[in-house]
Amino acid sequence: MSLGLRIKEIIFKGNKKKSLVSFDNPVCFVHGASNTGKSLLVEAIDYMLGKGDLRKVLPQSEGYDELAMKVTLDGDDFTLFRRWPSIDFEVYHGHIDSKDNANFLSYYRQTSPTKKIPSINEFYFRNLERPELLRNLYGEKTSLTIRLLSRIIISGEEKIIRTDSPIIVGDSNENSKNKYVFRYLLTGKDDSEVKTLTRGGEFNSERNGRKSVLEDVVDALKLDLNFPDENTESLDNRVQKLEAAISKGLAKLEDSQKSLSGVISEKKSTAETLMKTAERANVIAANLANFDTLKKLYLSDIERLSSQEEAAFLLSVGHYGQCLVCGNTIDTACDDLSNINHLAEASKAEIQKIKSKYHELQDTTKALQYQLDDLESKAVNLKIQLKQIDYEVERCTPVINSNDNQLAELRKERAAIQFDRKLHDRIRSFTKKLQEIELASTPKQYKSEEFLLETDAINGFCKIYSSILSAIKFPGEHHVDFDFQKFDVIIDGTPRDLNGKGVRAILHSVFKISLLIHCRENNIYHPGIVILDSPLVTYRDPLTSKHGELGKDEEQLAKTKISYHFLNYLYQIRHLGQFIIVENIDIPETLRNVIGVETFYGQSATTTQRVGLL
Repeated sequence: MSLGLRIKEIIFKGNKKKSLVSFDNPVCFVHGASNTGKSLLVEAIDYMLGKGDLRKVLPQSEGYDELAMKVTLDGDDFTLFRRWPSIDFEVYHGHIDSKDNANFLSYYRQTSPTKKIPSINEFYFRNLERPELLRNLYGEKTSLTIRLLSRIIISGEEKIIRTDSPIIVGDSNENSKNKYVFRYLLTGKDDSEVKTLTRGGEFNSERNGRKSVLEDVVDALKLDLNFPDENTESLDNRVQKLEAAISKGLAKLEDSQKSLSGVISEKKSTAETLMKTAERANVIAANLANFDTLKKLYLSDIERLSSQEEAAFLLSVGHYGQCLVCGNTIDTACDDLSNINHLAEASKAEIQKIKSKYHELQDTTKALQYQLDDLESKAVNLKIQLKQIDYEVERCTPVINSNDNQLAELRKERAAIQFDRKLHDRIRSFTKKLQEIELASTPKQYKSEEFLLETDAINGFCKIYSSILSAIKFPGEHHVDFDFQKFDVIIDGTPRDLNGKGVRAILHSVFKISLLIHCRENNIYHPGIVILDSPLVTYRDPLTSKHGELGKDEEQLAKTKISYHFLNYLYQIRHLGQFIIVENIDIPETLRNVIGVETFYGQSATTTQRVGLL
């Protein structure tokens, strides 16, 4: 666990003057005569812990306008400066005597934070996730603040002898919060899960607002109804009839679509057949055109060969002597004639072959022409069939479209009715909420019993309290109980508030010390510092003290050495925290060398002695 807060020094600063008190020892004892500034010292520490103001109760305080406090917080050193009066703090790193921009940490405010300047709570709780604590029995909450904790760690001279509980001393408006701070320090549990209740006037205002909003919503929903004059039963009947009509329409549409699907399938098949027929006819027509060209070639070849045969015949007539043209002799002419005859015979043979092919081509052409005529006739019939199919499609389509349109209208009407049906459900739901709001009563605040201190925690606290009484040799059996009504202790059957001032003061002090030890033993956050003003008031002079004569219980206590045992006990537990004791009495001599001592001698001070705080 971190060490929490340690105060090292507090400094009163003024124009060319300053006054300081150091707290170098874990247990510090500041004592002296009345009106020397001891109470102002306690108030000054409280001021640096966020108290709103600081009264200048001493004439000597005039001219001082700023306070500085050197602290160690969770092991880190800081110095806080605050004008007197002011709501602002300046905080610097380290223990410094004058402001140094190089060590400046931040400005903080004693009041609520702004966008740029955080609250002083952000500094003192810089390493703690601040718990949410109850403020009252309505479940309203507040975060833990240094002001709430200051009532745990600081007890002024007037507060320490009061009959109020040590935990709720202060403004009565703050008593509930103080109780819940005490509960947190005993248990370590915050109240963030407690539901916040709405108060009477606020509840009625909120209820009327919710009613108004819901009524506006219901009115708006009613305006959106398609059939405002029909109730839910009527709408349900209409939906049933529409469902039947839609089901019948769907069956009829399905039949029509099946019929059309067959026609379309037939059209597709017919169109494919027509396309194939046309393609085949085109191929035959192309072949016939090619065959016609071939015929012409055949006829041309026959004519050429016939001309060649006729020329050979004419050349062979009268050529048995010398040729008048070439001058050949008859012998050579015979050879040429023989060649010509051979050519004529070859031409005849070739003519016969071409004629044979021509006749074959003629037969093929006739066959193809027959196929072409058949395909063209078939194509004509297919086209007629396609026209008939198109007519059937045109006849079926309007019927399907009509059925589809009728279904669309039926569905549209059904959707409108279903929309209204849902609106009626929402209207009914909001109307029910309106009735529930009307029936709701103002929430009653929680009972205090719901937030009682846990038995184990309070028993542990009382056990620690009893052990301290034993350690400081307090008279009695040291049996400690807790009064849950007064939030205070009962010692050996006697409530603390029924004792005299001096006894109340010491028992108040033990209360605060017990709480610190309880937190340390249970690993619960505590600042780790206790400041007590006049805890040993029982040793006052009955003739000069403003607190008057001693009571019987005070006289009995005064006869003991409880001042020694009390301060010695603080010395023994110094490892747990810091203790600052402000008193009028002298410190027992045996403790002077182990406890830090600061003495204010008052008007009787010598030149080497300190007169007072300032």
